[in-house]
Amino acid sequence: MTRRAAAAIVLALAAGCGARPAKSEAERTITDAARGVRYIAPEGWKSFDGEVRSPEGSLLTVRVYDLVEADKKFVAGLPDTLVPQLTEWAKYYFIVEGAYTEEPTTVAGLPATEFNYSVRIRRQDPPSKVTYWVVKREQRLFVLRAAYAPQGLVTDEPTIREVVAHWSFLETPEKGE
Repeated sequence: MTRRAAAAIVLALAAGCGARPAKSEAERTITDAARGVRYIAPEGWKSFDGEVRSPEGSLLTVRVYDLVEADKKFVAGLPDTLVPQLTEWAKYYFIVEGAYTEEPTTVAGLPATEFNYSVRIRRQDPPSKVTYWVVKREQRLFVLRAAYAPQGLVTDEPTIREVVAHWSFLETPEKGE
């Protein structure tokens, strides 16, 4: 066998071994019964315990809060009453630059509010952003947070928005089931 033929075989084997087949939408669908949500993880992203992480390092998380025993004034004032906590969360992890923006939206067909914070990880880092989607469903408050890695902001933001656009809530079981 010639060196050229051997090299061609090695390259063909390496190309065949290195390429993983794309996962189907069904294989990427996450049904999180503990949090009561379902979403589709983007191809190539990692999903674990209420988090979805991009190859660039951007992160989408979901937190769920029970509102049954919550202060009635707090619940009545949502989402505005949650803003101080959202701001504290953003400041805990990032350097927040300027005021947040807020706009009405929907998540899984329900009214929601989107909050955006301009942030930096360190002063010398390029700017990035953190987005929160706040939605109340029945007696639960859902807070989705997207923290974009500066190098992934341009590509990851549309992908995360696509995940949120196709978000769904699981049926809440009746008491006693």
